Amino acid sequence: MLPRIDYHLHTHYLKCANGTMTVPAIVAKARELGQTAIGITDHLNTLDKLPLHEDIRRDLEALEAPGIDIHFGVELNYQGCDGDFAWSAEVRDRLGFQFAIGGIHGTYLAEYDLKKIVDIQHRHHLATCRNPLVDVLVHPYWFGKGEFDKKGWPWFESMKAVPESYARELGQVARETGTAIEINGGANIVCPNYSPAYVEEYVAFLAVVAEQGCRFSIASDAHDIKNMSHAVAAREVAERIGLTEDRIWRPAAAPFVRA
Repeated sequence: MLPRIDYHLHTHYLKCANGTMTVPAIVAKARELGQTAIGITDHLNTLDKLPLHEDIRRDLEALEAPGIDIHFGVELNYQGCDGDFAWSAEVRDRLGFQFAIGGIHGTYLAEYDLKKIVDIQHRHHLATCRNPLVDVLVHPYWFGKGEFDKKGWPWFESMKAVPESYARELGQVARETGTAIEINGGANIVCPNYSPAYVEEYVAFLAVVAEQGCRFSIASDAHDIKNMSHAVAAREVAERIGLTEDRIWRPAAAPFVRA
């Protein structure tokens, strides 16, 4: 049985998650789901958002005997195509972030070109894995459907557009760098924008990545309290592709708040 954990959770502070995602509510829901450890990882797209992470830290410090181990992390997003993260060792240490997850969150294209979309994703996936300050690559090949709808593009509804060689290279680079690949229940597995056929293709993609020997992170990516259960779907996928407990990533630091 793989561990009941979730290392990708948002709060109401950054306005990405809704009002149900307060720190105390997240902790209570995690206990209800039987989880033993979680990580709060709200967005840090630009440095002006750092004060909101101080609010998260304050709420974590106010917890007493939460019943689960809690880590204080952050989710990073590229500031443009082939750009950088708003992230450095100085920023990490200033607030005491214990780990960073990150990746690409858009296509960076003005005109539809499926091959370019996939190539840009792959390039950023590898760059994320090679960044020594990032621990986990988030939701590979997740796309915001709103971007596609707004631009009038065909929806990305088949992983057949991703060459198997890209999956192999991603797994190899992740293994070499020690970066974990995220299995994201909410973004990639339970997402209503994806058909059951797509999900099966996505699981097959993860299986090829896993064959290269890298580790994986289990996550819900919850933005609403009811969606924290999506970590269960992520764990079930990890079991389907044959992962064992030693292949499941956990933060290296001691919990920010111990159970």
